[in-house]
Amino acid sequence: MKKRILFRRILGLAFLLALVLADAAGCRYMSIPAKDDPLAGQTKAKSGETTNAYNSAVIKGRLSGAGPNRESTLVLAYRPGDTDYTEYVIAAANGAFLLYLPEGRYQLFAVTDDNRNGVFESGEVSGQYGTPGNPAEISVREGELVSGVVISLSRPGGRNAALPLEWRPKKGQPLLRQLTHNGQTLKVYHEYFSPENAQTGYWNPSSFMKAFGAHIYLAEDYSPRKIPILFVHGTEGSPHNWMFFCMRLDRSRYQPWFFYYPSGMRLGLAAALLDEELRELHGRYGFTKLAVVAHSVGGLTTRSFLTRYASDKEHAAIRLFVSLATPWSGFSVADASQVLTHKSIPAWLDLGTQSGFISRTLADELPKGIHHYIFYGKNDSLCGDKALDDRAVAGAIKLYSFPCDHSSILADRRVFAQFNKILEKELW
Repeated sequence: MKKRILFRRILGLAFLLALVLADAAGCRYMSIPAKDDPLAGQTKAKSGETTNAYNSAVIKGRLSGAGPNRESTLVLAYRPGDTDYTEYVIAAANGAFLLYLPEGRYQLFAVTDDNRNGVFESGEVSGQYGTPGNPAEISVREGELVSGVVISLSRPGGRNAALPLEWRPKKGQPLLRQLTHNGQTLKVYHEYFSPENAQTGYWNPSSFMKAFGAHIYLAEDYSPRKIPILFVHGTEGSPHNWMFFCMRLDRSRYQPWFFYYPSGMRLGLAAALLDEELRELHGRYGFTKLAVVAHSVGGLTTRSFLTRYASDKEHAAIRLFVSLATPWSGFSVADASQVLTHKSIPAWLDLGTQSGFISRTLADELPKGIHHYIFYGKNDSLCGDKALDDRAVAGAIKLYSFPCDHSSILADRRVFAQFNKILEKELW
């Protein structure tokens, strides 16, 4: 009888395990394309030099000119000598676009669906980067952001370029459009910030970048009378993570902003994008005070941004940096991910305990005008003592501990009460 009961229990556990594995295998975000996989190897450029095969750089640009259908314009990235286009993006409604690419040299072409039949045809080429008939090349290195790229569109019938190759979307894969742009006003509970999209941003940053890019969003229309509080999420995160902070914030004095980016991309590149988007908003609004608040790995991204860029005059408004549950020392599991042969994620290259990214980020001091406060949870089994790395603690104004774990630190009232006191002290 006992043997029969034991057999049934073992059979039940095996069945449960099979269900879990089947469920995991059925999730789209568990299938990572090779171009998002840093262990997928290298490709040889036309010059014979090897280059990274995964997406690790960004070209940011905009469409200009008299073209009436900018929201129906496809931007193609072509590496001369290749037999196919490296990447595409359909520009946002305001004409902005972000191309997430492997390092290399690229020519950019625009194709506008002027007849609105839903197909981007070779006869609808509407522009290129460079002069007519002479496309210019843009060179990007790993981890680099190239911005300020402008493609002038012609009106229908005024074609001035030709595609080097015929372009067709991959069979069975829908075309993804850039749904958002920098500075857009969206509620914190908007569907774009869903947990499913956040997971896609971690496991498949290329698809996320096609749809959402990496931008700063405003929870309400900008007001010069209110101080912006910029929230930066961590791994598999989104503005949803800041729901309780947003609800409790004094909205008569502060306005919540959110940096939403694919958390699976290289952290240094995410920091460069944060810098670019914040510069753009400062140029638009000219705010004089700003606080940056980051959770988990978002603290590493934010510190990289602050140490690399915040000493510039455009970022003089930044007064305060608050990090919550940040693993400053990295993770040993990320070290193992670079040794074992399996699918990997670009961000894991930066999250190892011996990663050059972490070493550089913690070795550089924060700008003198920015005060850093560290919040951590006593029950945070994910971070543990990584949240108290001496290199980060040395430059902090003060540390605060709370009886929270890695996630509940974002919902605890005591955490927010202390955070609110710091806002009062540092910004007023």
